[in-house]
Amino acid sequence: MSNPYENKVKKLLATGATAWGSATMGTAPLAAKLVATSGVDWVWIDTEHSSFGSESIEMLPPLIRQSGAMPLVRIAGLDPSLMKKALDIGAQGVMIPQIDSPEQARLAVQYAKYPPMGSRGISPMWTFYNDVPWGEYLPHANDETMIVVQVESVAALDQVEAIAAVEGVDVVLAGPMDLSAALGHIGQTNHPDVQRFLEDFPARVASAGKVPGIALGGYEASAKAWSQGYRFINFGNLYFDGLHGIKANLARLKELSAKGE
Repeated sequence: MSNPYENKVKKLLATGATAWGSATMGTAPLAAKLVATSGVDWVWIDTEHSSFGSESIEMLPPLIRQSGAMPLVRIAGLDPSLMKKALDIGAQGVMIPQIDSPEQARLAVQYAKYPPMGSRGISPMWTFYNDVPWGEYLPHANDETMIVVQVESVAALDQVEAIAAVEGVDVVLAGPMDLSAALGHIGQTNHPDVQRFLEDFPARVASAGKVPGIALGGYEASAKAWSQGYRFINFGNLYFDGLHGIKANLARLKELSAKGE
């Protein structure tokens, strides 16, 4: 049976290519649309460190789907109700923070998949916005859903390979800021201990046949991560990249105007 709902990012990663993503900040549909149509492979919507939840971003995943990118929602923790809500509003991928063990990774898979692979209840509401019949979508839902687990705690440092080996996990993502705290250097993501862990991380994840991911900001850091073997990379977000563009253009325009005065 052909799969009209094949996850484009999962397919891309299966070829060994890199999936580049950026975050939309806030809940504005226009912001999500602008990011989704920029050419990125996936758009990250963060509900872990934000003030809003699934009720505030309900329209964003369907809109991102229509724009050709993969909507990825980071939930606030390993909670089946949060997982279900994110997927029911249209996330094609879910990111789960603070996964400390293979047992927790297996729970993430269980909560995200429909039976017989998991225990997720059935009522995907995004389909009504995108005119998708349940009978057409549901047989492909488990294959479509991407699971990204974050390794960022003391408990997880020595269990990277075991976490990555869990069936159903697609991407294991390093969180540099939380890892800096776990390694005793809070906020110092450039500390040698943190950088050493991040350098070794891609090979450790790839040894289990999974994709190593990371969330960074800017070209230089993202290019370095790519050269280290990361293949699922968040390289920035709409706010900071937009601000960088404004500052860069303003500096050039002020220089131009100063020459004419």
